[in-house]
Amino acid sequence: MTNLKLNKVLVIEDSKSINELLVQSITSELHIDVASASSFKDARQIIKDFKDEFFVAVVDLNLPDAPNGEVVDFVLENGIPPIILTGSMSDDLHDKMMDKAIIDYVVKRNLNEFEYVLETIERLRNNSKRKILVVDDSKSSRDLITSLLKRHNFSVLQAADGVEAMKTLEEEKEILMIITDYNMPNMDGMELTTKVRETYSRNELSIIGISTAGAGSTSIKLLKSGANDFINRPFMHEEFYCRVNQNIDAIVSYRQLKESANRDFLTNLYNRKYFFSTGEKLFSNAKRNNITLMIAMFDIDYFKNINDTYGHHIGDLAIQHLASILSDNIRDTDIIARFGGEEFCLLSINIDNLSAEKMLENIRSVIENTPLVVENITVPIKVSIGYTTVLTETIDLMVNDSDSALYQAKESGRNKVVQFHSS
Repeated sequence: MTNLKLNKVLVIEDSKSINELLVQSITSELHIDVASASSFKDARQIIKDFKDEFFVAVVDLNLPDAPNGEVVDFVLENGIPPIILTGSMSDDLHDKMMDKAIIDYVVKRNLNEFEYVLETIERLRNNSKRKILVVDDSKSSRDLITSLLKRHNFSVLQAADGVEAMKTLEEEKEILMIITDYNMPNMDGMELTTKVRETYSRNELSIIGISTAGAGSTSIKLLKSGANDFINRPFMHEEFYCRVNQNIDAIVSYRQLKESANRDFLTNLYNRKYFFSTGEKLFSNAKRNNITLMIAMFDIDYFKNINDTYGHHIGDLAIQHLASILSDNIRDTDIIARFGGEEFCLLSINIDNLSAEKMLENIRSVIENTPLVVENITVPIKVSIGYTTVLTETIDLMVNDSDSALYQAKESGRNKVVQFHSS
């Protein structure tokens, strides 16, 4: 499949109402640029001028000047994978289309079918970020499955057996799925599945087993070992894609649900729960003298005045504005969380007192000099910051110490950085 360099879709449909519906929906809902044609002639010209810009085409199978599906072969010859639109799909036509490297087909019956087109386009756009590991000792089998996955724009890795697969899984992050053969040397599919499940649950990484039809209890063995699904060889391409997509969707939904549970709804920063669950692990590491920790508390000065003067809507925007500045001015290894209201907490590893104070003072200055501008009004925002680098008995006590320093910053004039010192 063409790389998603320019993020553009080609729509070829002679029905004016369907053409307009697709163009408007893809543009407004998916925020993807669209070029459209209502005839084979127009499509040829567009592809001649812009073919390298399209990552997918939505193609009417029967155009007035191409009644026998000629347009499908043309877009494929130009490296653009198509989603086929058709008024009907006979068995013969189905077999003919599925022999081609198409993405999918849709029978034009109702509006729900066009929703499926949008879902498929969105899926293709996202699949480039989704890694699948194909494990099979047969190179031809690996290459066949890899080609099917790449047609749908997945990022694909290969391994010749379970041992190689485990090594790849350790080296490569964010693998969502393993598709594995059952019979392999060194480590077969069942042993590989068992090994993977020692680290990853069914919700975290999907495993689809594949073996020759008639293999008896093979599917049961793999499923009981921890596989999410099983496909018999030989398989229809449609079945393969349905199973892959359903399992990928389940993993993505679980990750999104898990992520949302760790995020603050207003700012999308981490929440208090995530801060402490992750911070506990880092704190334990610091207690073993492997790393150092710094914890800082931030609080917007005179936030009540912002709400009273401009309204709670502007107050929410001020919190979002501050969250954005904090995110932009911390290191990738830092954890920033909204603790509630206008209060935020930062955890940094391996930063000394001098560097910590310099970083926090820089953040304070950026906030002071970057007011919120909205609805023709300018809202100045200032923060008080308290921090500590002294390890205590628990992470809760470190947070309390940084909060005490924050209180000192408030009491001594606000809009300043104060380090905690035990009395």
